[in-house]
Amino acid sequence: MATIRLGAACVLSLCLSLCWANLSPSGLNKLYNTRVQTAEHVTRLKQGMPSWVPKTYFTSHSGVRVTLDNGKQYLIHKGPGFGRASDTVVTDAAHMSNRWQVKKSQNMGGSRTVGDMVKAGGSRYSLIKGKHCHKAAKNMMRLGRRRN
Repeated sequence: MATIRLGAACVLSLCLSLCWANLSPSGLNKLYNTRVQTAEHVTRLKQGMPSWVPKTYFTSHSGVRVTLDNGKQYLIHKGPGFGRASDTVVTDAAHMSNRWQVKKSQNMGGSRTVGDMVKAGGSRYSLIKGKHCHKAAKNMMRLGRRRN
């Protein structure tokens, strides 16, 4: 298994997202290189939207909840200004509200890492260029179909 080395920018981005966990740089590197067993495409209405509003690209938010080799779950999602080095960030799934709904689930079989998923999500958010949370989630889920 190849080890991915985190650049300072990636460490900073992950650290900002996971600061509550007090992960050291080596802990962040370990998380980034941990194998993903399952991935779930999840969506929820954006903050402040009434439940009767249709769930369209403009009113909903997407992400991918991953389950790792150790059973721990994280949400990988993208948004404007979510991180410093990257707008695709990793957060502990324990902080997800019950408003998230699973749209699709797939077995990744350990073929991808958290780092692969973050990279597939893309570093910059741009609604105009189609680099938004929905596209990021689709790109991450596609990784399960292209196994090494």
